[in-house]
Amino acid sequence: MAKHHTVCLGDETFVAQSGQILLDAAIAGGVDIPHDCRAGRCGSCMTEVETGITLGGESKQRGTVFACQAHVFSDLKINVEALPPVDVVRARLSGLVDLTPDVVELAITPDTPFSYLPGQYCRFTFNGFPARCFSPTAALDGTASDGNFRLQIKRVRQGRISTNLGETIKTGHRLTIEGPFGHGFLRPGLDKRLVLVAGGTGFAPIWSVADAALRENPLRSLLIIVGVRKLSSFYMGQALDLASQLPNVEIIAMAEERQTAFHSVCFGVPQDHVPELSPDDVVYSAGSPVMVDKVGDMASAAGATFYSDPFESALSAEGDWLTRAITWLRVG
Repeated sequence: MAKHHTVCLGDETFVAQSGQILLDAAIAGGVDIPHDCRAGRCGSCMTEVETGITLGGESKQRGTVFACQAHVFSDLKINVEALPPVDVVRARLSGLVDLTPDVVELAITPDTPFSYLPGQYCRFTFNGFPARCFSPTAALDGTASDGNFRLQIKRVRQGRISTNLGETIKTGHRLTIEGPFGHGFLRPGLDKRLVLVAGGTGFAPIWSVADAALRENPLRSLLIIVGVRKLSSFYMGQALDLASQLPNVEIIAMAEERQTAFHSVCFGVPQDHVPELSPDDVVYSAGSPVMVDKVGDMASAAGATFYSDPFESALSAEGDWLTRAITWLRVG
């Protein structure tokens, strides 16, 4: 007979069989743990294990697990951060502008108000197209939110969404927004140094976090590390210039393409420019899985707090179960 364990989440309890996946046991017991991809990638089900034993699903953040991957092997006491409720609203594409030859910014107006935390992502389904996940971001020029979603999307060959932006998908196109999801959002009320590491359009959630953090506390120490493959893809200059005007903000920008024209843009990849971290740092990273994993390893080794919602390519995932394992840099 399978052994049973009691799991406590706040004032709620549920029972898990020994070896059962934590999220499955919670759902069966009628207890809500936020979740989305169920593949241990999106971070929505990140759960703190206060007491007890789980196996599998360990995250880069010490003491936390992905509930969709962690197996229960004892009585547990767990904690889950409060998140905005998942909602589904209709919306329309209200603006579209090319930032660079391969990056386009969309403005999306929801029919009804929609709440999310800076750094979270949502699932966007344009009428006639498959769902894709993107992270809403702040305006590059620093203007306050006008209630619209801003998305920065990289155009990729064979991309079902990105190749149709400005063609089949034009201003006025209708869509559905579902969310928010993800664990890589700004935690308010802190004054520790923020180390924000982005690759490509991973800058979208990173800039959302940076903008919100500086609005909350303009004196907070920030280090923003941003990398692109090609200089022609460097669309974030206006935002970086704005942030760099504050004496407490440091910017490190780089490209994998060697060049001599721009002295402020060095050569390399973001993970190679992360300085020595300390346990007092709060680190966010968004971009390729290789970069995010490397930054997460550095944060873990230093005892720093680390948040991320790693990227999964739409092209590699489309058509199988990994399609739902999408995060903030999901391409179209």
